[in-house]
This record gives sequence, C-alpha cells and structure tokens, in this order.
Amino acid sequence: MRSEERLLAVGGVHALEGAGPCQLKDVEPASALEDLHWKDALVVRAHGEGHAELACGDHRVRLQLVKPDRLELMLVDDHVAVGKRFQVRAVPRDRSGRELEIGKWTEITWRGDGVVAPDDDKSAGEFGLASTSFGVHGFRASAASGGTVEARLGEAVGTLRVTASP
Repeated sequence: MRSEERLLAVGGVHALEGAGPCQLKDVEPASALEDLHWKDALVVRAHGEGHAELACGDHRVRLQLVKPDRLELMLVDDHVAVGKRFQVRAVPRDRSGRELEIGKWTEITWRGDGVVAPDDDKSAGEFGLASTSFGVHGFRASAASGGTVEARLGEAVGTLRVTASP
C-alpha cells in the first residue's frame, strides 16, 4: 500500500489489493461502496462519498470516498500528429485540488470535437481491460489544426486543447 489513507474517486471501479486477502470494514454510509463480488480480487464501485477501512492481513488503510470536482486532462504522448494515435489521461481532483485514485476499470465518457476523435484500443479487451482503463483513452486527429478532448466522470468534466502537426 502506498499510504495509510487512500482517496478514491466516487464513480470509480477500484481494485483493492494488498499483501494478503483483503476485506472492507466499517463502510459509512453502507451504500457508498458496492462489492462487485469478483472471484479472485476485492473490486468495488464507489457510489457516494464516505469512508471505510481496508484490512489486508494485519495492515489497515483508511479509504476516503470523494466526489471529483473536476478532471485534469494530460497528454500522455510527446506530441499529436495527424493520423497517429495519441493518448490522454484523466486525473480526478477534489475541491482542494488533491488527486483522487481513478480506479482500474472506471468508465469515463470521452468526446472529441470532430478534428479529434476517440480511437478505441480493441486489443485492451484481450487483457481484460476496457479501452479507458486507468483513466487513459486514445484519440486520433484528422487535420493539422487545433482540437479539443473532453472527459466526464459523473458531474466532473475536463477539457484539453491539442494541436496536431502534419
């Protein structure tokens, strides 16, 4: 575990892993987390703000479930070129600007403005991942000009302006 407290984004699907078998304790309110009952892992969907304790063997971590206030979008690749696939990462932030864990299988709604269009990675499914795993999604620019990418997680929105080179 990275720290004694983890900030999980509401709306996210989170794999809660540790050195040994993990279980949730003291979830408040009880409706804040839904156990998705995966066979080999503790995977939960965060439905609302609250807190819980994650117990993995004798190690304890406090989980804070926080509603994202905004999404910060970042270009993963060095540059954007016409016709070439590039990736954008969404980072949820709370009202104080703290980064929230997005979750491995969180579903984010992505849009482009026409110049920039979503480009799904069909191979991700072969590895049990969605095309937007870990808050990263692929796009492709159709013209050497500026375009806009938008992402939405619940009510939190983020935009990124990109300029494609020929």
